[in-house]
Amino acid sequence: MMKILKNKNGMTLIEMIVSMVLFVIVAATVSAILVPMLKVYAKANEFAECNTLLDNIANQIISDLSDATVELEDLGAGNEISITIDNPEDVKYSVASDSGVLLKNDIPVLTKTYYKNKSVSFVCNSASTDSGTAYTLTVIILSDRHGEMMRRKYVVRPLALNQYLEISNIAAPETA
Repeated sequence: MMKILKNKNGMTLIEMIVSMVLFVIVAATVSAILVPMLKVYAKANEFAECNTLLDNIANQIISDLSDATVELEDLGAGNEISITIDNPEDVKYSVASDSGVLLKNDIPVLTKTYYKNKSVSFVCNSASTDSGTAYTLTVIILSDRHGEMMRRKYVVRPLALNQYLEISNIAAPETA
């Protein structure tokens, strides 16, 4: 019977408390390091999503602006333009008022799940310069939580105009 009492293979209460305190200290230190890193990661991820959304939307509008053959028509309702192209039919861009999704001829360009909690806004103007007409496109990404998240401005010149500009910029030979 005495042999059983002398065999102490278990942990004492003090050892258990010390190990729990050490675990809490290590866990607190690790969480103090990880929580800010996770916040930075989430912010960078949201920024990347906004950047991708902005690029996809801008590229969609820019591709049609590049094919434009005449001035764009501002439809006056804000976030609405109509772009005239020889082939195919005219293209009308607008933003759905309820969801903030970009519409091309009343069809969503991207699905609402792609936007997540963001919406789009854009302004497009035409300006005549010495070298011809150029379009200024400003695309804005808005978030439900943060308001305006990203804004980018593009200057687009129609491709047909660029071809004619190259021809008209050829200097005539000087005559003596």
